[in-house]
Amino acid sequence: MNGRQGGDPAKLANALVQLAGQEEPPLRWVAGADAVEIVENKAKELLAQADAYRELSGNLAYDA
Repeated sequence: MNGRQGGDPAKLANALVQLAGQEEPPLRWVAGADAVEIVENKAKELLAQADAYRELSGNLAYDA
């Protein structure tokens, strides 16, 4: 986007340095408010799918 992007590359670099310096950095990290929104929406969708079929999915073990 040649300088017209919404995110500041210097801020991203600083955030990455902060994360890399942590004793236990996150396995995954979402960069940018727009990306956070996308991930949150996907997480809600996945939770709804799991909840919709919770009983069916939970009854797959061998009967004792």
